[in-house]
Amino acid sequence: MGLNTNFSFELQYPVASNRSQAQQGEVMAALQPTLQQLLAARDSQVEVVVRDSHRGSKLVELTTCLDDAQLASVLKAFSEQHGVSVTAFE
Repeated sequence: MGLNTNFSFELQYPVASNRSQAQQGEVMAALQPTLQQLLAARDSQVEVVVRDSHRGSKLVELTTCLDDAQLASVLKAFSEQHGVSVTAFE
């Protein structure tokens, strides 16, 4: 296994989302276990922590041995499937 890297990003629905509030709530409520499962398929040691933001979004912190491109691929697929926007923190 490679070295672990910490990543932090914000996840939220765009204002003009075509998802109902109930759909949005379901995805956000299951965010931690869903991301954990998706990422664990490539990194069995991944750690995912999800917290509420004061802006109504979710803050996600994860530790993984995946590189930037691998992580971006998983997050892009998740974003497209659920209609959320993902913004990485520097």
